[in-house]
Amino acid sequence: MKLAIFDFDGTLFIKDTLPFLGEEWVRQGRPRYRYLITYLSIMPILIFYKMGTVSRAKMKYQAMKKFQKMFAKLSEKQVQEFFQQTYPALTRYYNPEVLAEIKRAKSEGFHLVLLSGAYSLLLNLVAEDLEIDTVIGAELYFENETINYRREISFVDGENKLALLKEVFTGQEVDWKLSRSYGDSYDDLLVLEIAGEAVAVNPENKLLDYARDNEWRVIKFTG
Repeated sequence: MKLAIFDFDGTLFIKDTLPFLGEEWVRQGRPRYRYLITYLSIMPILIFYKMGTVSRAKMKYQAMKKFQKMFAKLSEKQVQEFFQQTYPALTRYYNPEVLAEIKRAKSEGFHLVLLSGAYSLLLNLVAEDLEIDTVIGAELYFENETINYRREISFVDGENKLALLKEVFTGQEVDWKLSRSYGDSYDDLLVLEIAGEAVAVNPENKLLDYARDNEWRVIKFTG
């Protein structure tokens, strides 16, 4: 089996998922106060990140943890309905070059993997639409028919991404040398390097320099 592994934020999807979901929450006419409270709760960690006092991974984890409170008292069905109503707007921000890569990998017999820190409930809609075989994402937990936002989220980033990828394919014969991996962040480096072909998509400067030094293919979207 050869894998084609795609990141979501900044790779397939050209925006950041959490701000986009917040905008969609308001656009759909849902309680604005929940969005404002959530936004204000996330602001301090964003400020610390921009000041360089916390890592990108810690910032993303804390933001995800706080963001899920916006779904408080919603059932799994209601959260899923929110994502379903969001999905048509989300497709307008797909990177067309990455869509072409997905189509090409599918035609060449790759097993397609969507590996991201975004919510798996959303990623499953992406996978169904684009015919992606496997989804690895952040899980929301529900208890007594409503979301349990006090439970630690399953965070997917950095080293954890590679560990989860290997765990999902444990016992299966993966030809890593024939596999491909796509990402935009230096935090994706371990997942990029495990594949025989690494592709940097709209890479941040640190990853771009690394990609050039290692003669990786680089995809830039300027649309």
